[in-house]
Amino acid sequence: MSETRDKKIIVFHVLEILKKYSDENHLLNYSAIMEKLSTIYDERPDIKTIASNIGTLIDAGYEIIKCGNLGCYLSERDFEDGELMYLVDAVNSSNSIPAKQVRELIEKLTKSCSKYQKARYKATNKIDLVSKSKNKELFYIIEVLNEAIEKSKKVSFCYNEYKVSKEQSPRFKGKEFKINPYFLVNSRGKYYLVCNYDKYNNLSNYKIDCISNIKLLDEPIKPMKELDDMEGFSKDKYIKEHIYMTFGNSVSATLKLDEAKYLGDIIDWFGDSVSVSENKDNTLCVKLNVNEQALIYWAMQYGKHIEVILPQETRDKIRENLIEIIKKY
Repeated sequence: MSETRDKKIIVFHVLEILKKYSDENHLLNYSAIMEKLSTIYDERPDIKTIASNIGTLIDAGYEIIKCGNLGCYLSERDFEDGELMYLVDAVNSSNSIPAKQVRELIEKLTKSCSKYQKARYKATNKIDLVSKSKNKELFYIIEVLNEAIEKSKKVSFCYNEYKVSKEQSPRFKGKEFKINPYFLVNSRGKYYLVCNYDKYNNLSNYKIDCISNIKLLDEPIKPMKELDDMEGFSKDKYIKEHIYMTFGNSVSATLKLDEAKYLGDIIDWFGDSVSVSENKDNTLCVKLNVNEQALIYWAMQYGKHIEVILPQETRDKIRENLIEIIKKY
């Protein structure tokens, strides 16, 4: 390698050293940078060359803060601390992503951090405390689904379920489902595909981490508008109504809340578009549109403080479920 090229490469190595070993609490003076260049890259430039390289990086737009004789540090990072903490937490709390890929993603997110900053984020990486998918093809499956959605093409795949061994195996002896994919939803830490099973004419939801053996087919999808009950369809409305990503009909429901403090739980689950009014007995009346099966699950979770008033058919189904539960106890 020529001496001229060696000198040009040094500037990139100086940048890497500043990225990894410097931040506002860990300054590097020119002597420390020289030492690391020698140890890591077997390069031995003089202090004048180091100063020139740092000046070149500053001219190129890198935010390098000089603090006199104390040294300097790279202040520019891809994310602010709060932004990165949020992203790391989001990746770590997802139970769709296998643990190994969680670690790899966090490593990529924190790539521009100094080693001291990385240690800060490792404190939040309680990966083993969250149930994780074992589907190592997750990102490949997402890529294929995104391509299929973009190109309006069908896909086929096997759909898996857990057995007593706690391992997944294909349903129906590995039968392949031919699917019309429409969009993906991240709901409560799980990724879902909203689609149409070619055999029927309604929407279905499939957990992506239960998909395997996916194939992109050279067949155009069945347009969503050709499905049943698609008039006035809205993705946002669909996601809000399907809080557990169950499929089936939605209902216009009326709920009664014993105390206002439970309104926060309503908004957390259903959003702030719900209608709220006060009853004469100081309880609250909440009206919303929601997938019926999701409402039944949710009402049994919060049933001590929240009552489903309407529709009557849904009340009856909740009562039947509770009777079956009581029989077990």
